[in-house]
Amino acid sequence: MATSDDGRPTEVQFRAFQQMYDYMNRTVFGGGLKPVILNFSRRAKTLGFFAPERWQRDGGEKAHEISLNPAYLATRKPRDVASTLVHEMVHLWQETFGKPGRRGYHNAEWATKMQSIGLMPSATAAPGGARVGQSVSHYVVEGGPFDRAFKAMPREYLLPWQSWEPTTGSTTKGPPSKLKYTCPTCATNVWGKPGLRIRCETCDTLLVAGGEAGSAANAREAA
Repeated sequence: MATSDDGRPTEVQFRAFQQMYDYMNRTVFGGGLKPVILNFSRRAKTLGFFAPERWQRDGGEKAHEISLNPAYLATRKPRDVASTLVHEMVHLWQETFGKPGRRGYHNAEWATKMQSIGLMPSATAAPGGARVGQSVSHYVVEGGPFDRAFKAMPREYLLPWQSWEPTTGSTTKGPPSKLKYTCPTCATNVWGKPGLRIRCETCDTLLVAGGEAGSAANAREAA
């Protein structure tokens, strides 16, 4: 994994971010997506978003933006973070080659593309959730194209810096010793150490980890 030994955390973080984007572009999208502005944004209850033509420079050239929410980097597994990036890259693919729905709407074309690359669209981020709608997340298909690409991805492309929310004064939170795991179907909660894979026997669904200050189960990727 990349480090900040050169004393430039911004450079190290965004280098890894760009490398992950370029790698997923090559392996999942065949290199067909053009460069975008990669960014971090703390938009409430959003894991990430795609914003078409958000940026412009002298001469009139425009660029799309893909942002990840840094508030959830520490409480989610690296594969889940990468899957959010690819989720937003599907919105970029649709903006370039397809027909996006109204702003924020996840339509059937988008859902079909997601499924083809091994990210199953689901409003609940679990099996059985709606594939289309205004607020649609996804879950990773084990052994699918995205899953295989992530497993083969060089580890230095993972984001090395994680954000911890401030508490009082000048202190900040460190990594939590326990996280709340929530069933996205029945909302059952269980507390446990970070990194656990817990399945709800009633719903046969993996519980989603959330942080102390907010739950990732309540956040969704946005268009």
